[in-house]
Amino acid sequence: MDLRKSLILAIIISSLSLILWECYWRTKPEYYTAYLEDDRNLWSEQRAKVDHLTSDDVILIGASRTGYNFNTHIWEEIQGVKPIHLSANGKPPGPFLEDIVNNTDFNGTIVMGIVPLMVFRSPNHPRSVTARQWVAHYYNRTYAQKLGFALSKPLQRHLVMLSSSELKSYNNLDLKSLINTISFTENRVEDNEFKLVNIGYNDEDRNLIMFPRLTENPFYQKEITDVWNSFLPNLPDYSEDTEKIAFESIDHLHQLIKKFKARGGRLVLVRHKVEAEWYVHSSRAMPREKVWDKFVDIVDCPNYHFEDYEFMSKHTLPEWSHMNAQDAKTYTQDFVNKLIQDKHLTKKIN
Repeated sequence: MDLRKSLILAIIISSLSLILWECYWRTKPEYYTAYLEDDRNLWSEQRAKVDHLTSDDVILIGASRTGYNFNTHIWEEIQGVKPIHLSANGKPPGPFLEDIVNNTDFNGTIVMGIVPLMVFRSPNHPRSVTARQWVAHYYNRTYAQKLGFALSKPLQRHLVMLSSSELKSYNNLDLKSLINTISFTENRVEDNEFKLVNIGYNDEDRNLIMFPRLTENPFYQKEITDVWNSFLPNLPDYSEDTEKIAFESIDHLHQLIKKFKARGGRLVLVRHKVEAEWYVHSSRAMPREKVWDKFVDIVDCPNYHFEDYEFMSKHTLPEWSHMNAQDAKTYTQDFVNKLIQDKHLTKKIN
């Protein structure tokens, strides 16, 4: 009898604690909202759609700028085709392009966002390795993993305290991330390799949406730009070693793109805007004329660089690197209209 009372009491205390914990985090909507975690499971769910696409369809790949800057709902309103968002926050698109080209028959349009510092680097870089792990997860998912993800969706949709990300953002709410914010020694937190605060969330089509707090508030913006300033000035200048690695990557991409084009596929390359505070360092590390310009000449694909088009450069990026949610809608509309005008996309008439 005493054990039963103890169990009931434990359940009541635990339930109250979780309710209070959830209520507390709901008081901070500028940092947290309930949403499906954009992990390898959600990516795989979208990747599964590729096998059923036609030559009229569109796939978006790239890193976080492609995720934040392109909104698939607006894209569908303009073109009549809803793209599949296979971009991945913090991961280069090369492994995803390789998967699509080598493992599917897709021959529609791929729009690929390019961040030279991320794309033109060693294939053994940790971010590339993680991208390949996402691809491997799609092929190796067990029934238990699929079921677990399906059962987790209702909880993730409604509980803020489950907010998390595979990028290990400093303000994730999962237990491991919270423990990592505790300073057990004087410089425990200071020694964390990357303390980037999560700047947004995603919808279930994997569109990344910037938190409104960043749009107008310099305090929140500085949280992010301080992180960029912690490593951007330390990027090495362009060198022979950089060139060697970059052109090995370009050659690999070129072979994939040739194969994709040979079966009727179309690839559009995009260099999204960054603000001057970011661009001055990335240009020093990988100058446009030595990397991007040579890349687009080699692969011979339609390409759009933000320096060349007013509609791509007119928006101010709150933290130098990504668009806020409203600007992303305008940018997507302008970009799709430009692709239709240039005959790289066809407007679907219902």
